[in-house]
Amino acid sequence: MDVNIINPFLTACENAFVNMFNLAPQHKDPYLLDAKSGHTWEISGLLGLTGDCDGVVAFRLHKILASKMLELSGIKADTPEEREELAKQLVSEFTNIISGNAISQIKNKNISVSPPVVVTGEDHMLSWPKNYPIVAIPFVTKHGPFEVDVCFK
Repeated sequence: MDVNIINPFLTACENAFVNMFNLAPQHKDPYLLDAKSGHTWEISGLLGLTGDCDGVVAFRLHKILASKMLELSGIKADTPEEREELAKQLVSEFTNIISGNAISQIKNKNISVSPPVVVTGEDHMLSWPKNYPIVAIPFVTKHGPFEVDVCFK
């Protein structure tokens, strides 16, 4: 994996949390993720990368952090169902912001990014590219953890 591609996504994520929610996330040590193992994340925002790098980037978090992100952004919901839908939309847009900022920082690479897709539910399955390692970078905030997972060649 090329840190010159991974690091812009991490920086973009950290900057977006600070700029949008006044939260300074702290990253922990990266680790290799086993695609077949279970997880506790309830929401995943996914982006496909094509061009000089083919793969997937995922922004993964729990509903409680997504709900706090809504609150900190000033978005109000009248019902729990509306709140859940708004949280999905926020994760989608946040994932899009992260990717746009990251891609603008990656030099000398031709990379296109797909529109974000949000997958929800306990232990939901993601289709990772085969035969490439998945690097998970965990973060913590005062309102809960999240993770940025990258898998590309």
